[in-house]
Amino acid sequence: MPLNAPSNAGKNETPSDSPDSTKRLLIAILSTIALADFGLGLNTVVLPLYAKSLGASIITIGLIIASFGLARIFVNIPISIISKRCNSQYIHLGILFIFLGAVGYLFSTAYYQLFIFRFMEGFGSGIINTSSMIILTKRLYQNEKRAKVLSRYMIARRLSMGSAPFLGAIVAYEFSDKTAFLLYTIIMAIGLIIAFYNKKLLNAVNNANNAHIDDTKTKKHFKKYSALLYNFNFIALCFLTFSFFFSRIGSRRELVPLVGYSVMNLNKADIGLLVSISAVIGVILTYYSDRVINAMGVKKSIITSFIITAAGILSFIAFQNIFTFGLSIILLSAGGGFSGPARNLYLMDSVDKSHFDEAIGIYRTLSDLGFVLGPFAVGAVFDYFNYISAYNLVAFIIILATVLFGFFAKSYSAPQPI
Repeated sequence: MPLNAPSNAGKNETPSDSPDSTKRLLIAILSTIALADFGLGLNTVVLPLYAKSLGASIITIGLIIASFGLARIFVNIPISIISKRCNSQYIHLGILFIFLGAVGYLFSTAYYQLFIFRFMEGFGSGIINTSSMIILTKRLYQNEKRAKVLSRYMIARRLSMGSAPFLGAIVAYEFSDKTAFLLYTIIMAIGLIIAFYNKKLLNAVNNANNAHIDDTKTKKHFKKYSALLYNFNFIALCFLTFSFFFSRIGSRRELVPLVGYSVMNLNKADIGLLVSISAVIGVILTYYSDRVINAMGVKKSIITSFIITAAGILSFIAFQNIFTFGLSIILLSAGGGFSGPARNLYLMDSVDKSHFDEAIGIYRTLSDLGFVLGPFAVGAVFDYFNYISAYNLVAFIIILATVLFGFFAKSYSAPQPI
């Protein structure tokens, strides 16, 4: 079966594919992942400014932030292989690593320690995202309401991570950075308890998903990975997602706090509020993303979302004032609101279901390079040149990826909604 076309296997609905079982699955996954997203979101404004207060340079701050993505790169493919061979999921272990990272922040006294704890966060995040994505893509493959389900999934995650920056910033502003880290630790402790509670259910769902896959060559991972690397549509999607993380992490996690504080003269609470408002707008647009996808198609929805993102970055480059600074943050979230579910749908369409484990491992690894190169490259350009040059780099990466995907990636016809 070709790698660039979806399989018809799995079209017939089984009891485990019912709306009620899908709803239970989403609740089980989101009850832990949403808490993890909320905890990670608390640090959006706090962590870079805390590192700066400990004496870290702009490049060093970029490297601290980038260590998160580096850890995810190391874990994405291994966890996809292990989950398939062991027929299990490891979301609970991912939450455990994030909890340990939160405890580390709480007791940190020097900026070099933040590398270790940020790496632990990334390691846990990689396990969580890869495991949950494998479960959901297999469950929703060829599902006629998959766009709606994925949009609700993304809404819950974006709302959790998007509402957290303001809370983290206001706690740090009114009390201290350590108080924000204490709140983070408590939240992750709760998430850890829930994750272990849901472990049995999620393993059962994972087993049911794999039971529908006719794959007798699970040990020949190298051939599957090699074949996927020759699937241009899949690689174009990976590069596009790389550009998304490059821009999101490089700007929101680094440029926004540093430029907002040092150039725009905003305090931590103002920056956190601005990021959270933009996230809420992104969530609202995510709610309607399934309608946009059904009306425009998956590929056109993706391209439109990235044009919106690029427009926001270019507006700040052109005018460099407080209004366009806020607009760039809002449009970055708006573009992400449309593209999240659409990118996941394109992944389902461009890769055969029996290769989902391997495809997700590669997809997350290549796209997570944006987590590493984004803050590192943006920080270096900011430090050696200026913040406008850093924004120019972000805009260039987004536009290049959008043009390549728009002109050369294939469009797929998807199941129509009921």
